[in-house]
Order: sequence, then C-alpha cells, then structure tokens
Amino acid sequence: MSTKELRLDLEATLIQAILGHGHAHYGYWPDGLPEVPNLQALGEAQQAYFDLLAAQIPHGTQTVLDVGSGTGANALGLTKLGFEVECLCPSEHLNALARGKLPDTVRVHDSMFEDYDSARTFDLCLFAESFHYIALAKALGQLDRYARTHVLIFDYFRRNPQAGEDGTRGTHPEFCRSVEAHGVFEVISDVDLTEAILPTFVLLDQIRTEMLGPFVKRARKTLASAYPLRARLVEGLFGRKLDKIGRAGGRATRFAEEFEYRLILMERNSKAE
Repeated sequence: MSTKELRLDLEATLIQAILGHGHAHYGYWPDGLPEVPNLQALGEAQQAYFDLLAAQIPHGTQTVLDVGSGTGANALGLTKLGFEVECLCPSEHLNALARGKLPDTVRVHDSMFEDYDSARTFDLCLFAESFHYIALAKALGQLDRYARTHVLIFDYFRRNPQAGEDGTRGTHPEFCRSVEAHGVFEVISDVDLTEAILPTFVLLDQIRTEMLGPFVKRARKTLASAYPLRARLVEGLFGRKLDKIGRAGGRATRFAEEFEYRLILMERNSKAE
C-alpha cells in the first residue's frame, strides 16, 4: 500500500468513526461557514454535497456504478433513494467498512476502475472525488463500455497542466477536449462550484489552529515539565510537525489557485451508438 493510499484510508476511517456517516469527500457550503467551527458542520456540509450530487441523477436512472465508493456512504444513500448500486474501490479496508453498512444486495468490488471487467452495464457511472485518480484516456474507454446513458462527475481539475503527468489530475479544458474528441459522450451540464467547496479547508484550518493547536501546545508544556527526557525525544522526532498544527495552513487559498471543483453531467451521444 502506498503512502497516499494509507492516508486516504486513515482519513476515511476517522470520518467514519467521528461523524458516523463515512463520507470521505469534501463538504458543500452553499451558505458559507457557520459562526462557530465544528465537525458537526463538516458532516452537514458533506451530507449537502451528497444531496446535491443525488439531485443531478437524471430521471429514469435505475442502476448506478459508484466508482471510488470508499466507505460506501454515497452508495448507502443512493440505495435508500431506490437506486440499484454496485461499488468499485481498490482499498480492501474501505470496502470492508462499506460491506458492513450496505445491504447484501449491493456488490462491492475490490478493483480499480481501469481494471474492472464485467458483462454488466449501468444507467449511470458516478464519480464523487474519484475521477481525478484515473488516467483520462482509460476512464473514457471504460465509460464507453459501462455507462449506458449518463456519467456524473463531482470532482476537481487542475487549473494548469503539469509536465510529466500520467493522464490523471488533468485540467478541465483537457477533459472537455478529450470528451469531444472521444465522441461517445457529450457534456450537458457543467458547473463550477469551487467557491462552495472552499469553506471545507477554512473550517479544517480553524479547527486545527484554534482548537488542536492550543491543546498540543499545552500538552507539550506539560510533558516537558513532568517528563523532560521523554519530551526531548518527542520534540526531536515530531517537533517540526507539531509546530505546524498551530499555524494557519492557507489550504483554501492554495486549492483555489491550483484547482477548480466542478459538477459535470454527461450523456451518451446518440450519434455514437
């Protein structure tokens, strides 16, 4: 398992343990931040994200392939809305969490989308913060194979191309050009929701600097007073990382500079059939 995969597993597990629902995506904040930062507000914003996503699913959709299903929170919500859902995720740990909460009728595959191989097709393929992990050319090829009518993407794109890219984490213009050139799907809705996603990072910064930072500072002081030798060891190993907890991260600004977060609905082009 890579460091990135381990981090994603840890984040999803913590969200599952702390907030209960297991939504591993960012929050959607149409009304901005609450006056008092708290994790409950983050959970509500993540639910708002799901509600907005589910509202975009076209009428008549019955079957959904949830690509990058994580802990199964979105799949569970879709199942409760009456959709027949199948899940794809390469993490065995997250899939175990998903299987623990989903009905037995929901199949969960330990697989990346690129490697998925099935005779089944779906009315809609769903990507909630998972599309950017997949090489674009491979993603479009698999969508041609598995998406009967629609593709729904709620995810972020780079603002500027980077040298040496492997086809993942591309720009929005690159995505649009590739979809048009592929000719199988057409974009019927494409909305920039970056500003409504950014409060997620502001909230997490506030929690870290205003709550965790002071606590860590007190804990370090107490440890140094009670156990000076152990404190030196901790400071030597983790001091720089602990220093960062109390500093404003500015991730919202960096994210807005580097990425744009979009909600995209695509429909199979009847001319391509």
